[in-house]
Amino acid sequence: MIQSMNKYAFLIFHREYETFLEELRSLGVVHVQEQKNTKEVEELQSIISERAHLAEVRRSLRPYAPTDKTAEAVSTTAPAAGAESAVAGSSSTPTLSSEEEGRQLITDIESQLAHLASLTERKTALTEEAIEVSPWGEFSMEGIAKLTEVGYDFSFFTLPSSRFTEDFRASHDVVSVREQSGKVYFVLLHHVDEVPELPEAERLYPQRSIREVEEELQSTEQAIRDTRDQLSASVPHYDALLQSYDVMLENRLTFGTVRLQADGLADERLMLLEGFVPKDVAPSFEAALQGRKYYFRQIDFDPETERVPIQLKNNAFTRSFEFITELYSLPNYQEIDQTYLIAPFFMLFFGLCFGDAGYGLVLFAVSTLVRLRSKGEVPNIISLLQWLGLGAFGVGLMMGGIFGIELPWAHSPVNIFSQEKMMTTSVVIGILQVLLAKTIGAYKKGRQHGWRYSLSGFAWVLLLASAGLVYALPMAGVVLPQAVTYALYGVAGLSVLVAFFYNSPGKNPFINFGTGMWNTYETASGLLGDSLSYIRLFAIGLTGGILGGVFNQLAMSCVPAAGSGASVVSHVLGWLVALLILLFGHGVNFGIAMIGAFVHPLRLTFVEYYKNSEFEGGGKAYTPFRQK
Repeated sequence: MIQSMNKYAFLIFHREYETFLEELRSLGVVHVQEQKNTKEVEELQSIISERAHLAEVRRSLRPYAPTDKTAEAVSTTAPAAGAESAVAGSSSTPTLSSEEEGRQLITDIESQLAHLASLTERKTALTEEAIEVSPWGEFSMEGIAKLTEVGYDFSFFTLPSSRFTEDFRASHDVVSVREQSGKVYFVLLHHVDEVPELPEAERLYPQRSIREVEEELQSTEQAIRDTRDQLSASVPHYDALLQSYDVMLENRLTFGTVRLQADGLADERLMLLEGFVPKDVAPSFEAALQGRKYYFRQIDFDPETERVPIQLKNNAFTRSFEFITELYSLPNYQEIDQTYLIAPFFMLFFGLCFGDAGYGLVLFAVSTLVRLRSKGEVPNIISLLQWLGLGAFGVGLMMGGIFGIELPWAHSPVNIFSQEKMMTTSVVIGILQVLLAKTIGAYKKGRQHGWRYSLSGFAWVLLLASAGLVYALPMAGVVLPQAVTYALYGVAGLSVLVAFFYNSPGKNPFINFGTGMWNTYETASGLLGDSLSYIRLFAIGLTGGILGGVFNQLAMSCVPAAGSGASVVSHVLGWLVALLILLFGHGVNFGIAMIGAFVHPLRLTFVEYYKNSEFEGGGKAYTPFRQK
C-alpha cells in the first residue's frame, strides 16, 4: 500500500535557517519539496563533479582489489599516505574526519596509480629495447669508448641474409655477430675519422648490451610487482576511506540542495520551507518540534498538481516484489499500490516459465545460502529470488517435472497443469488477470473522478465474467442450474445497458452509445490479443521441460546398459561422461530458463496488466532529509 503523507510548512528566521535544517536532518523523516532547480548552482555542481571524480578513482582501484582474505587483513595495516590521522574508531572500519583529508587521499591514490602507469610504460619501452639489442648479445660500451680514444670505432649494421655473401664480407671486412629472423647482424671496425658507407645495409645504434637492458627490465618488473602488491593490500582500506568521503560529500550536497528550496519572505528575512512526512510518524515528528522556536503547521495539498513522494508499506512477502514495481515506475499518489496484486501472478508466471521443480529448488537453495551469508540488510532481490524459487518448485511439481524427469501425474487428465492442458490453462490465467486489471482500472477511475465514472468499467468486467461463465463452463463439462444461467443473463444485460448508455455520465445518450460501440471494439480486440499473449507461459515452460528431458536421455545413452557385458572401466567412464553432460546441459537450460522466466512475466505485467489497469506511474520515491 501507499503510505499516506502529511504536508507541513515551516517558517524560520533567516539567521536560524541553517540551525533549523540541522535539527530537521537529525529527525530524518521530512521529504523536502523541491521547488528550485539546483543544476546551475556552482557550489553544488562542484560537489557533484568531485563525487564523479571519486567514483572514477574507485573504479580505477577495482583491478587491484585483493582476491583473498589474507590480503584484506593486511590492508588494514596500510593506511593511505597522509591519512593516518583520518582513521577514527576501529581499525576495521576506517573513516575520514574532514573533506580535506579526502581530497589528499585521492591525490595520494592517483600518485600511486600514476607511478604504476609510468613503471608499466617503462617496462614496455625496455621490452622493445631488449628485442632491438638482443642480436648483439653482451658487449661493453666502456670498451668501445676506450677503443675510440685510440682512434677506432665500431659501427653496427644489419642486412638480409640473402645479401650477406662471402663477397660482401670480403669487400667490406665486416664481422658477423648473429643471424636472426632472416637478417645478419654484423659490425665494422673503422677509423674514427672515416664514415663507413654501406648503402645496402641498415645502420643501428645500440646504446647498451642486452645484459644491462635485462637487468633494468627485471628491476622494473619487480618494482611493478611491489607497487601492485602494496596497492592491492591497501585497496580495502582506501575503499573504506573513499566511501567515508563520498558520504561526506553526499551529506553536503543534500544539505545544500535542501537549503535552496526555501522561499524568502519579508525581504529574505523569513524562510518558508515545505515538506512531506509519513502520516504514521507525523505525531512523533510534531512532538519533537513542539516547544522550539520554529513555526510550523500542517497544510493541505492537491495530489493532482503536486508530486507527493511515494513510500510503499507492505508485508514481508509483498515487499520482496517491490523490486518488480520499481523496475517500471512507482505509482503516483492518486493510484493504489498494485504490488500485492502483481506478486502472486508473477510468482505463478515465473513457475510456469521455469517448468521444472528441480530448477526451482536449486534457485531457492542458492538464494537462501546467499541470504544466510550476507551481512547487514538483505536486498529485496534475494528475498524475491527465494519466493520465485519456491513458486517454481510448487508449480513445477504440479506440472509434473523435476530435473527433466516426468512425474506420474505429468499427463493426468485431471491435472490442469499437464502438457495437454497447459495452453488452455495459460489463456484462462491470462483472462483472469486481465479482468482483475480492468476491475482495478475501474476502481481507480472511481477514486479519482467519482464512482459514477467507474460504473462503465465495472459493467464491462461483469459482462465479460458472466458471458464467460455462461459459455465456458458448459464447454468444461460444468452444467449450471437454469436459475443461475438466467441470473447471469440478467447481469450481462444490465451490464450492456450501463456500458453503452452510461459510459460518460452527463453526456448525450447517443454519444454514449457511440462511445460504447467503440469501447466494444477496443475491448474485444484488446482482450483477444492480451489473452493470447499468455500462451508464451505454456510455450516457454514446455520448452524447458523438453530440453531437460533431452539432456537426460543424451546422458543416459553414454552409460552401458545393465547386462551388456561392459567392463567396470566402461561403466565408470560412461557415468563420468553422463555426469558432465547432465551438469552442462541442465546448467545451460537453467540459465535460459532464468532469463525467460524473468523477462516474459515482466512483459505480461508491464504491458498486458498495467495497460488494462490504466496504470499511470511517475511516482517519486520518498527520500527523507537525513544524515548518512
